[in-house]
Amino acid sequence: MTNNLRFNIADQRLSYNGQQDEYSLNKDRIIEFNHRHLAILKKYDMTVDNCKIYTLADKINNMSNLGALRNRQVRQSVILSAALSAISVGLHGCGDFNKYSKDEQNQELANKLKRANDRTSAQVMAEVLQTTTDNLPLGEDVLIESAITEGVRVKPGKELGGNPTIAVGAVFGKEEHRAQYGLKMPRNVSLLSMGNDVIDGTTKSIKGIHSSLTALFVTEANIKRHLPDIYVQRWMGAAHFEKFNPRELNSIEIAEIIAKSYGYNDLSKLSSFFLDRPRHYQAMVMLNEAGVATPFDKDGDLMPSIVMGLNGLNFPDERGLTSMIGEIGGSAEWAVGVLPLVWRGGQAIGMLTSQSSLTRKDLSPKELWAERFHFTEEEFMQIQDARFERKPYFTIEDIVDDPFAGGIAAFGAITDNYFIPSMEGVKTDNKKNLIYVAVLMVNSLGMIQLWKISFKANKSIENSLSLMLSPKESLKSFSGDDLEAAIGKILNNPESRKRFRLFFNNEYYPALIPVRHQMVLLHQVVDGLIDRGALHEQDREIIDFTEKLAPEWFTH
Repeated sequence: MTNNLRFNIADQRLSYNGQQDEYSLNKDRIIEFNHRHLAILKKYDMTVDNCKIYTLADKINNMSNLGALRNRQVRQSVILSAALSAISVGLHGCGDFNKYSKDEQNQELANKLKRANDRTSAQVMAEVLQTTTDNLPLGEDVLIESAITEGVRVKPGKELGGNPTIAVGAVFGKEEHRAQYGLKMPRNVSLLSMGNDVIDGTTKSIKGIHSSLTALFVTEANIKRHLPDIYVQRWMGAAHFEKFNPRELNSIEIAEIIAKSYGYNDLSKLSSFFLDRPRHYQAMVMLNEAGVATPFDKDGDLMPSIVMGLNGLNFPDERGLTSMIGEIGGSAEWAVGVLPLVWRGGQAIGMLTSQSSLTRKDLSPKELWAERFHFTEEEFMQIQDARFERKPYFTIEDIVDDPFAGGIAAFGAITDNYFIPSMEGVKTDNKKNLIYVAVLMVNSLGMIQLWKISFKANKSIENSLSLMLSPKESLKSFSGDDLEAAIGKILNNPESRKRFRLFFNNEYYPALIPVRHQMVLLHQVVDGLIDRGALHEQDREIIDFTEKLAPEWFTH
């Protein structure tokens, strides 16, 4: 799968020689930052020790302001959420697959470790948002609803689905506002929408491979409709192009449209990113024959859309990373990547495809490509439920009512990033109790910044990490009466009770229907998740004991 136009990005690395304006927070700014986010940092017994901000693009799009995100505490909390969730995985779970012998390294182990990393990231990402919204001063309150995410879908022969995540319907805000959600809100409460992928490149995270990251955006816009958690075929460019119906054009005609949007007079300057999957081989061959380079990666297709077309970012042959043409990946990654791309002046078109057909093992690459629109009954029901059955393709305007409403997106590097070479993964200095993390930020103005933050663990790195881990970690060895007692102890402490509620929502959302500040528990769904191996018998015990010990969380 390699030639001079088709290559692994790990073999032909991107380099960056574009804008890098540096700004360092001075001592007073650091003190101010720590005070502003005291509740979050105190939770993990940490403080910010140093912070350098590199502006990679500062051209304003003139189509947006920050809206409710002009609140610095809310805006920076999104960056902190990406940073601290990346730290939690970088210090616990990153590379764990490599600790097992070759005989033990199988798909079952990989899925188990991937769930564990998703769980860790989701816990911290949710805690930062909830802690921020809990501590906002009166008159500056926000309520954040999770509207776009991944984790539900079953990948036939690959994953069991239901991976821990911040699920659709999760709401972060003060308790009285969460109880009012769906009713008329006080005028001083700003309603925000959230999209997330708690880890993009989860397989990379368990193997310690490059370019694994945490990802989320928060926007003042309303989410008009959710994307079904199935695969999306995507066409993207960093320069605006007119909408087209992909069913009416072939890949070369589409490549010509995207090349024209950049001002290229031929296709030899264009590159199109793909995941290395058999379903993509036919499209890659077609594009290569027309002179389009097709760099690929083994896992993780969110980052390419975020940095696409960035000035100064080039492959060794001097081409930039300029497009995706027909690449097929997850729906959450499409939305979480497209919104910042559009803020930067880009455009994207998506089309729902059949994940069940595309993951079949009995079809050739050519057959996989031909079968990409052959939906199962369940997939078609999801498409109908999301009101996409009458629309063959969509853009971000079909998902978000106002893409240029105030917003911010943040992406925390778990491992070294090959798309932004200076975006290093989580590192530690154990002698000084320092933890280093890098976060890429894009806001609705179109600005791109790389934040390099060092956190000081006040007591020890091990202590701070222990405060980040999911409550489920402390329950691993318990069952029966001992498990009930352990859960009871957690619920009796107000702080650990809040953490457990977030864990419960992130872990068992496929069997939960949120109803304002309560939830309906679907026991038959729990049975089904256990039957297919997504959950285990201990999970049934955790659920039953929680329902018994915290009945006020549930409604019937």
